[in-house]
This record gives sequence, C-alpha cells and structure tokens, in this order.
Amino acid sequence: METGASTGGPGEQTASGQALRHPTEVVLAGYASGALGDGPSLTVSAHLDRCPSCRARVGLFEAVGGALLTDVPEAGLEEGALARALARIERTPASLRASAPVPLPPGGIVLPRALRRRTFGPRRWVAPGLWVAPVRSNAADGWRTYLLRMPRGGSVPQHGHNGPELTVVLEGAFVEDAIVHAAGDFAESGEGHEHHQAVHGDEACVCLISGRGGIRANGLLRLIQPFIGV
Repeated sequence: METGASTGGPGEQTASGQALRHPTEVVLAGYASGALGDGPSLTVSAHLDRCPSCRARVGLFEAVGGALLTDVPEAGLEEGALARALARIERTPASLRASAPVPLPPGGIVLPRALRRRTFGPRRWVAPGLWVAPVRSNAADGWRTYLLRMPRGGSVPQHGHNGPELTVVLEGAFVEDAIVHAAGDFAESGEGHEHHQAVHGDEACVCLISGRGGIRANGLLRLIQPFIGV
C-alpha cells in the first residue's frame, strides 16, 4: 500500500481553522473495497466521522465498484449453500448474535463511532500522562492498533518504522516537521520514515494509530518498546 501526505480541501477545517489532511486516494479506495486491514479501516472510519468530503469520495468508490459488479456474469449458488448458511446462523448462540455492550473508553476519551463497540487492553504507561492502550482487533492481519495519549508539553521520541503506519488525531494536536496535525487530521507514514511528534497547544493529544511491522525505536524508547507493544 502506498503512503503519502494529503492536504485538505477548502470545505473541511480543523478546530484551529486549518484545512483537514486526508487519506490518499489509494487508502480511500482500499477502504471502500474492503481491502484494508481491520486497524487501517478503523483509522479511516475515525477520519470519515469528521470529513464529509472523504465520505463522499468513499461513496463514489463504492458506487463505481457496484457498477462494475453489475457487468460480471451471474454465478449460481452451489446446491444447498443457502440452507447451510441459514443453519450456521441458527446454531450461533444468542449471546454472540446480540449486540456487544459499549466499552468504557480508556481515560475518559470520547471515541469515534468506529471504536465504540471495541474493547481495549490495559493502558501501558510510557511516562507521566503518556500512555498507549491497544485496540483489540477483529482479524489477525498483522496490524497493531492502539490509542496514544500525549500530555500537554509531551512528545514521542524520534523513531522510525518497519512498515506503514496510519494515524488520525482524535483530540488536541501534535506538530511534526513544523506541520500541525489537529483533531480530524489523517497522517500516513511509510517504511523507513523517521519522525518526532510533540504536542501542540495547551491540551493533551490523543491519536488512533494502526501500524504494521512495528516501530524502529532508539534509546529509552527501544528499552520499553516490548512492554508497550508498538
């Protein structure tokens, strides 16, 4: 999957008034087609909550995909396939078919809709006010997804990546390479990318992050990396 930075259109703005930063077209098309992993889909969904422009583009991708499917010759179901599927549904315990309870978010964070039916692992403290909380995945697809909270004045040390990483800001803002990423912004990092993120402004910053391959940590961060699971 290719990664890159996207700038926002004129119609969507962050709380600070700047244009939203969006996922690339490749990522949005993958989301629309169901090709993204569980974690990346969560990050895109969290951005879509705040971005009508990207919701419209996803709708367009879905419409194009549906139109292409109408040109595919119909294939008949194997004899007895429908009956077997219905039987599996009937054998599913009622407790599993029922809606799962909405989990309490870690640290009182207001969660986007995509996360409100997920469960979280315990918070893993990196420093005072700085923690990560893993999001339990619905698929063993190699992506690690977690909430990251940085306190006011806090930062994440310089680190690199062994694979792609997708980030959406849920609360507050952070600055990276003199670029401010505020609530709703989406950022993509590729393999080999090195960066340092620091909280911008007077509020704590909370991000939803999904990465594959783990980070390349240095110094103290390298020592605690196995503990925090990123």
